[in-house]
Amino acid sequence: MSDRPSQRFDLTVSGRTHRVEVQDGALRREIRWYVDDKLAAVTKTADEKVTLKPEDPELGLLALRFSMLGKPRRATWFEPGEEDAAKAAVGIGGIDLDPEPGSRAAAYEQKVREHPRRYAAQHTAAGVAKVVLPLLFLFLAARFTFSLPLPDVNAPDLPLPDLPSIPWPDINWPDWSLPGWVREVLDKAKYMLPVIIAFVLARAEIRRRRTQDELKAGMRESGEPSED
Repeated sequence: MSDRPSQRFDLTVSGRTHRVEVQDGALRREIRWYVDDKLAAVTKTADEKVTLKPEDPELGLLALRFSMLGKPRRATWFEPGEEDAAKAAVGIGGIDLDPEPGSRAAAYEQKVREHPRRYAAQHTAAGVAKVVLPLLFLFLAARFTFSLPLPDVNAPDLPLPDLPSIPWPDINWPDWSLPGWVREVLDKAKYMLPVIIAFVLARAEIRRRRTQDELKAGMRESGEPSED
């Protein structure tokens, strides 16, 4: 395995330099977080959402995101006092580290910035695929199952016991049912929900990237460097 990390992120803020190195592995990736060239935290995981919290609380917290295929998406640093694990889990707040130029994460960021509508459409299409593909698989599996010849089994004719009848109370339930259009909407809603969620998440990611760009621009104007 090469010693060079497959992905690197950098950030200089509040007088400290943060560096994150991600090294791909066969089953799990190794993530190392350095602060001023000193190792702050390390972990090995295959999770899409990773949170690193060092022993020193003055270093804050680091949250990383990967795609379902394991591609690095972003690394976000949360300063001391802001290191809320719940916020880190949903991607609220913090300062994004800058991906190494020419890396996969840098290419992903550039794509989101330059083509936000295309990114939202692709993300929504992925949500549609999550709905359609399982249904298609179940349909094909059902057709294959029912096409198989079933064996002719001669089951023994067992006598059934003569059970006493139970006098159930006669309750007159009201004859009421949902209108047809309501039943139709509720039936389709379960398929639309993943698509709606995918679209909302895509729009939220676009807004988050714009907020990060404005934050970095403000840091540069104030003389605070944002990268090495």
